[in-house]
Amino acid sequence: MIGRDAFFAPEARYFLSHSVGLMPRAAASALEDGFLSPWREAKADAWRDWLAAIEAFRRSLAPVIGARPSDICPQTNISGALSKILFSLPERARRKKIALTEDDFPTVGFVLAQARRIGYELVFLPGGARLADIDAWAPAFHDDVQLVLATHVFSNSGVKAPVREIAERARRRGVFSVLDIAQSAGAVPVDLEAFAPDFAIGTSVKYLCGGPGAAFLWTPAETAARCSPIDVGWFSHADPFEFDIHNFRYAEGAARYWGGTPSVAPFAAAAAGAGVIARAGVDAIFERNQALFTRFVDAMPAARFRSHTKQGERGSSVIVAVRSPAEASDALARARILHDMRQGGVRLSFHLYNTEEEVDALIEAIAPLT
Repeated sequence: MIGRDAFFAPEARYFLSHSVGLMPRAAASALEDGFLSPWREAKADAWRDWLAAIEAFRRSLAPVIGARPSDICPQTNISGALSKILFSLPERARRKKIALTEDDFPTVGFVLAQARRIGYELVFLPGGARLADIDAWAPAFHDDVQLVLATHVFSNSGVKAPVREIAERARRRGVFSVLDIAQSAGAVPVDLEAFAPDFAIGTSVKYLCGGPGAAFLWTPAETAARCSPIDVGWFSHADPFEFDIHNFRYAEGAARYWGGTPSVAPFAAAAAGAGVIARAGVDAIFERNQALFTRFVDAMPAARFRSHTKQGERGSSVIVAVRSPAEASDALARARILHDMRQGGVRLSFHLYNTEEEVDALIEAIAPLT
């Protein structure tokens, strides 16, 4: 299995993939070949090579998330992707509610709150472990709901939501569904064609090990055909190189969400990360990550966890309560264990480059701090 040798790994023990995945060794050459070289050589057809680099990203990402490359639209970040979706939906007079949860990452709440400008009401479902149960999502499927945002794995609680069932119930009740796969893609199996939501949004910066700036929006052609994005540009056009200012026609499928001149460098580099994950196989990564997770959980008192640890209902990250967050952070830093802090505890995550020996060192270092 592909492991640590495929990445630039620090001397310290790295448990921060929930925030930033390690840089693949192939990323530098991918950036050079896909972005820098065509630019440096001042090619007349540099855009041909640059667009090929973006297409390489889509092809690398597609098997990781169970998608066709043509259904993936590059985006700068999740916030921008969600905003484009929100303001593209067809108006339906009786559907004036948007459902999300108290545990969603704040950026999606900030974006969805802008829908109040056009008459929507936000409905916040209570958070916690209950969100692993499909019945907790029942208010999202009422006849007055336009859109439900479902996070696959919540960044703080670690709960894995039943997204396939959420998408299916939403579809049956005529509710648009958006899956946020930021904390699952690359570490937890994702099959968007099988899950069949209307949209999905994600980023390369975490478990996909692709760095910031290479986010994405996924939607099948049949959903895209029902929607009219407001935030458009020449790459949202059916023929970007037609150059007729009086004739805008939406591109077919997900590409209508692209917008103006695309960034290239982030996607050229991120293709390397998605490629490493694809070659390793998400199912194998998930099995390995969960084994490390279990090794850690079994060695710690159950009462010390502030995140969800139940097998089958968790992602790859965990929050451990400590007596003194500041002292614990200092002690872990001295032990060369890279981590961050959330909810007054230590947040950690497991990925394909972590080892059993590192987990054992983590247990030894953190146990006296709890």
